[in-house]
Amino acid sequence: MTPTPPVRAAIYARQSVSEPDGIQGQIKRCTHLAAARDYEVVEVYEDDATSGYRERGAGTAFDRMLEDARGGRFDVLVVRKVDRLGRSLAALERLTALRVHIVTADGELDLSTTNGRLMANLITSVARAESETKAERRVNANTNRRGDGIPTSGRVPYGYKWVTRAERDKRAQRGAENAHYAYDLDESRADDVQRLYADFLAGVPLRSVAAEWNREGKRTPPTKAQPDGGPIRPTTLRRMLMSPYYAGLLPLEAPKPGERYDQAAITREACREGAWPALVTVEQWETARARLAHPERKTSPGPERKWLLSGIAVCGGHGKRDDSAIEARALAMTGKTEAAELDPQERAAAALALAEERCGEPIRAGGGARGIHSYRCRTMAHFMRQGEPLDRFVEARVVQYIAARGADLLVERERPDVDKLRAERERLAANVRQAGDDEQDGLIDRAERVRLTKRARARIDELDAKLRAGLDNGALTEVVAAEDVAATWRDLSLSRRRAVLEALVDVVVHSVGQGNRRSMSDAALDRTVSIHFRR
Repeated sequence: MTPTPPVRAAIYARQSVSEPDGIQGQIKRCTHLAAARDYEVVEVYEDDATSGYRERGAGTAFDRMLEDARGGRFDVLVVRKVDRLGRSLAALERLTALRVHIVTADGELDLSTTNGRLMANLITSVARAESETKAERRVNANTNRRGDGIPTSGRVPYGYKWVTRAERDKRAQRGAENAHYAYDLDESRADDVQRLYADFLAGVPLRSVAAEWNREGKRTPPTKAQPDGGPIRPTTLRRMLMSPYYAGLLPLEAPKPGERYDQAAITREACREGAWPALVTVEQWETARARLAHPERKTSPGPERKWLLSGIAVCGGHGKRDDSAIEARALAMTGKTEAAELDPQERAAAALALAEERCGEPIRAGGGARGIHSYRCRTMAHFMRQGEPLDRFVEARVVQYIAARGADLLVERERPDVDKLRAERERLAANVRQAGDDEQDGLIDRAERVRLTKRARARIDELDAKLRAGLDNGALTEVVAAEDVAATWRDLSLSRRRAVLEALVDVVVHSVGQGNRRSMSDAALDRTVSIHFRR
């Protein structure tokens, strides 16, 4: 007699939410059943983090299983429960049409019969109702948690660690302070967040901050796709600056499943206090958010700068600095008759105007590949100078000036219409709050509330940008407030030093002419560099 060939079996496992033991538990039960019935398992199909409600098309294990079924690769399909195949009868009928016999580890179903299809339909309907009930309970639970300032579990913001419900309960039983906190500070990353805000508000470009973080080996929090985290990008930092979480604020509405917050639409009025420690103040978050939205902000500063003056100082053209020409130009621009009447800002404007006529191109760094720090005119026609003496000279003058002027440098310039802008902002903020109250009282629905507040929030963003578009003191605050300005300056990163220069001075570099260029005295450097303080 010819021996009967073994029954060829395939195993299918699916779970909606990725859990390490979920899939393997299903496969283990199915493997035991196949062994008990002497089935030969020829293939195992796994769909992890895959909803049973959605179509499983190309690229899924379910689609590959259907292809193999059409090719006659197996005779029996073993699943843990019938609802693992899907939450509707459609998935079962597709397999029935291919004459695939389905066996479940919880009891056999024969979908080739009317009763079998009826039973399968009942089972999937019950499973669907159970899933929808759980979803409703989850939505209600999340709403209640949000009322207590607890965010929906998910990706934890950089700088924090998630505290589980069980751990919160244990802390409450011990009477621990802040036992309700959903996040603890991640001590290894919390300082990074505060430094990010400080650097950005001081005028450091996000590209420079990202480059510095990557050099220090910092990574984004690990995910399933990137277990070791990913590189820090400017877009990563931008999302952090836009997030209200760092100011200890939780948006009143959670994003829809599978979606992210629309960070641009989140305002202080649309948030409540969150159950976790803030890393920055609300004012810092609002200032950073407004600055990111400001149309005049430098969003693409070009390649990261490695030297102090590159891209900041400008070329004064051929020849040494001509003070008499600068003075004459200043008098012509202001209409004044005596040089003694000119203030530093007027002389600075004249020097820049004269430099622009003669060249005015931002200077470039060169010689780095050969280990020589130098600066040159972008046109290559006017000068090339050693960089270190020039940097040292400009830094010494800036430090001396800051130490002498101190807090006088932090005087703010306010817009003449600031009172009007603030009044309009408060009125719009009140309208947003009123719309939220009307929705809660049932006077309007969510769609009407969104319609009423969308335009108001956009206008609030515009007003915030205008209110903060005056003179920026962020770059100067730290060094001006220091007891030892020189020591504080030495501790600043290159990006912070450059930000101070951009906020405080205009630097024009001239040719040194003929002669010794290697050992120039400060007096000689002073004759070939124009430093004009704007404040």
